[in-house]
Amino acid sequence: MIIGPFRIYQILLIIVMIIAIIFMYNRVRNKRSTPATFALWVVVWMVVLFFAFAPKISDPLAGFFGFSRGLDLLIIAGFAVIAYAGFRFYIKIDNLNQNMTDLVREIAIRNEIQLDEENDE
Repeated sequence: MIIGPFRIYQILLIIVMIIAIIFMYNRVRNKRSTPATFALWVVVWMVVLFFAFAPKISDPLAGFFGFSRGLDLLIIAGFAVIAYAGFRFYIKIDNLNQNMTDLVREIAIRNEIQLDEENDE
């Protein structure tokens, strides 16, 4: 569907990009994210927006990587980025889980020592 000079997915992408940038800006303002992270996400959204408005530009790059269409390259690249992010999240959660296990174990050992000292008295 075409609305004026834009296709519907381009309009939706602009709306999603604006919401995501506002969300990230608020996170930076509340000191929950760094300005570097905010800049990274703005660049990512600009690249996505660039290819959404100029999809033919990705065709030569797709040919270089062996894809027939630029959209195929962008979709595969998107899945690769999502898979990498999932892997990074898995590693972080696993590290947090190990840290929590170590902390609980340390607290349990300290409480056991205190209970032994109280029982001896």
